[in-house]
Amino acid sequence: MTPPTSALPLAKAALDHPPTATGQRRLVLKRRAWLVGVLLLGVGCARMATAGPPSKMAGFIIICVLFYPLTLVVTFLALRRTRRNAAILKTYPWRAYPCEYPHRSVESPKVIMIKFTDDHAPILRFTPFSVYLKEKQNPQPEMIWFAGDIRYGGVVSPVGGHFPVRVVPDAPREAVPDGTLAEDELAERAELVKGGKVRTT
Repeated sequence: MTPPTSALPLAKAALDHPPTATGQRRLVLKRRAWLVGVLLLGVGCARMATAGPPSKMAGFIIICVLFYPLTLVVTFLALRRTRRNAAILKTYPWRAYPCEYPHRSVESPKVIMIKFTDDHAPILRFTPFSVYLKEKQNPQPEMIWFAGDIRYGGVVSPVGGHFPVRVVPDAPREAVPDGTLAEDELAERAELVKGGKVRTT
């Protein structure tokens, strides 16, 4: 059973919460398996491309040359992004906030609006892939657990911390509340900001 919102873990970092650590490991394993699958696909494509006469395989070879490198890069980057998730979860604790899921067209990236304060309720975009988090083992869709900096994004999960997902500001140029020097240093350590620039991946 997933704990209620009031049962936020007392751990100093979200990654110290066992369901979160399990969810993060599951994410890493899923993306590693995906990378292995893409590498095996590349081997299969190479074998097929050399199996027949080049004149008959020209179209297939062109498609492979155009699309396979892009697929490989996207898969590799998605796996690397899990390290950023881990850095955020090691730096910040879970906090609970009210949230909404603004409706967008099917083609648009999925987003969440988190009400951090009465004056600051930004729209955050899921990255690197869209997730309809409202339906992901979510016992309280009107609440969200958040680990990160309210100015720059972080990681969210349905109540319970079991499904961590990276979120970034949907409109990073919007005005954000001022932060303290300690908050700025924390954001740099968690890789939310690098050289004063907000990381949007």
